Amino acid sequence: MSIITEEEDGRELVLGYFGPGEFVGELGLFIESDHREVILRTRSTCELAEIGHERLYDLLLTRLSLDAPKLLYAIGAQISRRLLDTSRKAGRLAFLDVTDRIVRALHDLAKEPEAMSHPQGTQLRVSRQELSRLVGCSREMAGRVLKKLQADGKLHARGKTVVLYGTR
Repeated sequence: MSIITEEEDGRELVLGYFGPGEFVGELGLFIESDHREVILRTRSTCELAEIGHERLYDLLLTRLSLDAPKLLYAIGAQISRRLLDTSRKAGRLAFLDVTDRIVRALHDLAKEPEAMSHPQGTQLRVSRQELSRLVGCSREMAGRVLKKLQADGKLHARGKTVVLYGTR
């Protein structure tokens, strides 16, 4: 599942991905608001469970009271990981050029569970549009950078398939 922020003009930036066992909406535990700052978009079939703020709070005070410290620690750890990922992304946007951002994004994707082992490295399935949303550039720029990286022998890109050489 992609977590996305969108500008008023429709441009999108992918902030990250959620995988199996992760949770969303954890800020609602601490900040009550009907307004959501991000968009969630599934990348494959997902099964989701939902619990409201009041219900979870009541459970943490009653039936789950013994497990509350562990649950809150898990929530805090996930928020911390996401904050770290967001800080890295902000630094990359501020200090790296598009080529370096794309290279780093591809290496990050190579660590995701969906990445597949390949005899020459790691095979990724990512469109140029998705890559552009990850690094904050146009789809055309992402395509030009992939073409250059392929010419430089760093990867092979065809359609939505990218083989990142020398990884795994």
